[in-house]
Amino acid sequence: MLKFFLAIRYLKKRKIVLLSIAAVMLSTALLVTVASLFTAFIMAIELSASDYLGDIVLEPSVRFTHFDKLIARLSASQKIDSATPVLSSNGLIYLDAGNVKAVNFWGIDLESRCRVTNFGRNLLAQKDSNVPQFKSEQENSIPVFVGIAMLIEPDIKTDEYNFAQAKTYIGKKAVITTGSIETDINSPSGMLLSRSAAVSISDVAFTSVYDIDKRFVFMPIEELAAVLYGSGKGSKFADVMHIKCAAGVKPSEAIETVRKIWTEFATKDLNWPEAFAADAEILTAMQKQAEYTTELRKQMGVLLVVFGIISAGIIVLVFCIFYMIVKAKQKDLAIIKSIGASSGDITSIFLLFGLFVGIVGASGGLAVGYLVSHNINTLEQFVSNLFGLKLWSSSIYMFTRIPTHFDWFWAGFFFIAAVAASVLGAVLPSIIAAKTSPVKILRYE
Repeated sequence: MLKFFLAIRYLKKRKIVLLSIAAVMLSTALLVTVASLFTAFIMAIELSASDYLGDIVLEPSVRFTHFDKLIARLSASQKIDSATPVLSSNGLIYLDAGNVKAVNFWGIDLESRCRVTNFGRNLLAQKDSNVPQFKSEQENSIPVFVGIAMLIEPDIKTDEYNFAQAKTYIGKKAVITTGSIETDINSPSGMLLSRSAAVSISDVAFTSVYDIDKRFVFMPIEELAAVLYGSGKGSKFADVMHIKCAAGVKPSEAIETVRKIWTEFATKDLNWPEAFAADAEILTAMQKQAEYTTELRKQMGVLLVVFGIISAGIIVLVFCIFYMIVKAKQKDLAIIKSIGASSGDITSIFLLFGLFVGIVGASGGLAVGYLVSHNINTLEQFVSNLFGLKLWSSSIYMFTRIPTHFDWFWAGFFFIAAVAASVLGAVLPSIIAAKTSPVKILRYE
């Protein structure tokens, strides 16, 4: 009880201790905030992949036909909820005079895509529609959905889009140019031919992922196939299949089922050699992003190590402050020892003192880190308005808003590390205090 009382008394009376508490708090807040924001960004990338790719991505080495049969077989499995095809191509879109952009064309089946992903929620005009549609009021033109960043740029100061301005493009005409390979669809080589078609903007897509909003044009899969191969072709073409797992089924658990169904389809319906069919890449949406997210985690690790080394100054600061207290309180320590306190008691007083500093400072750091992590967009907007400096740009960081998340794992780790650092900083001063000789100190008192 005496040790506890003295530790609390020192904590209250020595105002300089507040400096060590503040140092622990700021260092903990910095590390927790960095870890949380990095984790939030990685999670946002993985979540966005699931939002526009589904749970599993099936991508053969070449374009294949009769995707409707493959969808029927996949949907018949108890582990699969639904599947949707994608036919992709690169090309140009002519919006108006002097406004020509390089784009990626995605031919999609809108109904099945809305079942597999949240694509319907990304449309400005049909956001609230249960069944969005490709609509065209122009004759002989293909209805398309165009990414919002292809039409307008976000505001320089706020980094937000003018949705009303974007909607004015709905109904406007455009011209697309793409290419196709004139050969057997299942052959890896052929002659590239350029093809053009008139389109009309049926809706504007806003996915909050800048690269998609900037480069992607979505259109009915049969219309893109007709542009690429001519309307006389009867087969259904696709490059990729996006698959949604049944409720309660993890994507990793359904991978082998998808592989088995695909192999059977490719060998029997497409007459592909089994070795050729096995070349198909079948991955979960998160695995598709694994290479990028792994590099981000490495960057986070490097940054945390650097900040951790800087924050190790807590140990030095706590040591200096506690050493000053020991020197200033030598008389008190001598009196305590003279009335029977052991060296171990004196040591434990200062270790307990360091423990209090660590717990109070680390707790404050977690609170600050939590507030900053959850209000980072508000803080970013405040800095932008105050200094005219835009810290976050969707064109650079992919997302229109800074992803927010508080990482409790790293919070717990840094809390323990901060408390341990504070106690470690108090070790040497506590040993010095324990060696205080009452006779030498009180001889001249």
